[in-house]
Parts: sequence; structure tokens; C-alpha cells
Amino acid sequence: MAERFVAIQVGAVSFVDEGVGPVLDIFQERGQINALFLATPTWTRGTGGRQLPGQPLPDHGVQQHDLDWVGGNYATIHPQYYAGTILGAAGRAPEHPNWDIFEAVLPEAKRRGMQAYAWIEESSYAQELRNYPNFPKCLEVDAWGRPAKRFCFNNPDYRTWHLSIVEDYVKSYDLDGLAWCSERPGPLNVLLQGPVTPEAVSCFCPHCQAVAHERGIDVRRAQEGYHRALEWNAAVSAGHRPTDGAFVSFWRLLLQYPELLAWQTLWTESQRQLYRDIYGVAKACKSDIQVGWHVYHNLSFSPFYRADQDYAELSRCSDFIKVVAYNNCAGPRFHAWVANICQSLFADASPAEVYPLLLKLLQLDEGPYAELPKTGFTSDYVRRETARAVAGVEGRCKIYPGIDIDIPTAADTTKCSRDGVKAAVLAAFAGGAHGVVLSRKYSEMWLDHLAGAGDAIKELGAMR
Repeated sequence: MAERFVAIQVGAVSFVDEGVGPVLDIFQERGQINALFLATPTWTRGTGGRQLPGQPLPDHGVQQHDLDWVGGNYATIHPQYYAGTILGAAGRAPEHPNWDIFEAVLPEAKRRGMQAYAWIEESSYAQELRNYPNFPKCLEVDAWGRPAKRFCFNNPDYRTWHLSIVEDYVKSYDLDGLAWCSERPGPLNVLLQGPVTPEAVSCFCPHCQAVAHERGIDVRRAQEGYHRALEWNAAVSAGHRPTDGAFVSFWRLLLQYPELLAWQTLWTESQRQLYRDIYGVAKACKSDIQVGWHVYHNLSFSPFYRADQDYAELSRCSDFIKVVAYNNCAGPRFHAWVANICQSLFADASPAEVYPLLLKLLQLDEGPYAELPKTGFTSDYVRRETARAVAGVEGRCKIYPGIDIDIPTAADTTKCSRDGVKAAVLAAFAGGAHGVVLSRKYSEMWLDHLAGAGDAIKELGAMR
């Protein structure tokens, strides 16, 4: 078994479809994998269910898309841990209702010397969460005072619900760690990076307003500023250009309403406080459990989001950080991201003109903009992002880059390969990684491509 930390993200359906033992055999033999990120709870296709509908099924598992997949908690819910929230013990997945992923997988994983982590996805955009009783009472509020689509980090019931899941898992199961995922930027970042609707810019609920008052932020001015910023976004994305240009006119809004930045900081700090709380609760329940965070792909695309995600600060409440360094799908994703921001903050220029600037700002070194969807990013991008993260945490926690294995892209865009996966894994360790996380989920991966990770680990072992 490889000594390096090699984890894979895997959902309940793979074990149900293929059997626990056979799946773990594949992981060890093909991928040299020694750690599992077991996806629960999850309500999104990024980590739950079989292959994304519309994408070709890989060469393992049931050869049929699960079009009626819902998602949820695939572990047994222990109600005593959820008494402090109006949300209660909600969320047991309707798929495999009498099957517990931890009870089924942990004993066999332990027998093989494999670590097991709960891979917890917030799934804040999922409609299914809003279908549960009382969850609509925990929504963010937009600048006009209307409930929005996502849940508020400052809402005590929503916060307590997540902490209840953490306590339940840590006390009920012999887990080695928790990996928590929240893929959303704050209100100002949303405005900057493309056309938006008003409900995407939040949160101004009473809980957030109370935090603002404590910090001396003028709530009325912040709301007024976001009203103006949304008007700016709507006009620019519709093709109207202010006399002084999109960028200058937005900067003028920042000068007129410094509360715009203050509210973005409040939102980001509220998210980070939940990280701190999760870390503290988990450690209080089991002092040696490993706790870390998934930092999503926007980190490689947006200099504004990157500024929010300060590795030095994150490392103070982390045992590890999973840095998304998905080089294949980065090509089409960044191509689309650049096109979107050119309908907002950088609307004064074309994507081809903005792209070289963003490469400089983000310390990227990739091919021509027009070719990105077909070429993806290079494996050296994985090395550079890993090295930047390792330097940023200053030794306080471990860095586990996420490695792209068959993450879905459009039919005419870049695709994964065995050699490409091998190169990405080698690049991660060349950048100083303490381990890797094979992503997004096993039910999307082709076995030959998964074997590329094993090839890299074997090569690294032979070099000792």
C-alpha cells in the first residue's frame, strides 16, 4: 500500500451497485488508494448519484442513469443530536433507505488499512433541501428584503443543523476525518463575475443585520449600495456602456458605498466562522479527528474570490485543505468564466483581451484563450497551484490537491486520459502536496483513467 495519502471521492450508489469489497479492490489495485471520502450528505450530482445524465456511463457500475436520484444523508440519523434546531433530523436519502454507508464501508476499509472521511457537501443550491419542513425559514434575504435561494450562514438553526451532522457523525462512527464543502462566493463576487439576478446578491436577513450593527456597518447604506450595483450589473450585462466605462463606473460605486466591500467581508467571515465552529465541535467530540475544507474551482479563476480565500487564515482552523486543481475541466470552465466577467466588470474589453491580464493576476501560464475548451489546463497548473497553497499555509496544515478524473465537460471539449491523470498526480507531489484527492466521484471515472493515479504512485515509490 502506498505511503502517500491518496484519497478518492465516492458515493453510496457505487457501493450499492458494485459491492463494497469489489470497489475497494479496484481502488487499491488500480489507484493505489488508501483513503475514502465518503459522500454524505449530498444533494448535488457533483458528488452524489451515478454519472451525470447526458454523459456517457463509464466502464463499471450499473449501465443506466439514475434520473430520479434525490440525494441526502446516507448514514443513519441519530435524532438526539438535532434537538437544537427547527430543522430537526431532516435529510435521510430516499435511495437505499435501510443502508448505511458508514456501517457498510468502514469495517472493510479499516480491515484493509484504508482511512475513511465523511465528505460533507453543503449543497446550498439544491431544491430538495428547500422542500424539507422549516428549511425555507433559514434562507438568505436579498437587498430588497425578500427571501433568496440559498441558506444563511448566520441563521442559528442552519448553523446548528450542520454542527449536529458533525456531532452525529463523529460520535456515532469511527471516522478518521471530515471534509466539508461549500461552493459559493459572496455578494460582491457574484456581482463582479457576470450577469446576475437580484436574489443572487444576499444576505440581509435579521441575523446578518445584527452582525453588521455589531461591526458598525450601516445596513441601509449597504442595501442602497447593492441596489445601485445591481442596476449597474443589469445595464452592463444588457450591453449598455456607462460614459466612463463599466470598470470606472463600478469603482465609483465602491467609492460612494464602501459598505459594498464591508458586506462582502461580513459574508465571507460568516462562512469562515462556520468552518471554525465545525472544526471546534469535531475536535471536542474526538480530538484526533482530521478536519478540512474543499476550496472550490473559482479560486483559480477569480482574483476576487482568491483574495477572500486566504490560505494563511484558513490554515488556522484546518488539518488539511483540499485545493481544487482540476486541470482538464479548468479549460472550458475558465473560458466560460472569462466570457461572463466580460459581461460585467470587464465589459470594456473582449475575452481575448482580458484573458492575458487574468493569467498575470492569477499567476497562470496556459495556452491561447480560444483553445482552452479543447486543451484544458496543463499538469503544471496543478504543480503551481499546489506550491502556492503549500506556501500559503506556512506548514500549519496539509494540502491535498483535487485531481480531475473524468469530470464531465461538453462533448467537444477536453477529455481525460490515463497519462494525463498520471501527470497531474506527479505534478501535485512535485508542488509539495501531502496527498491527493481523486475527484469528483468514482461513478464518473473510467477505470483506465483511475489507473493513471496508480501509475504515478508506483513511479514515485520506485524513485525512493
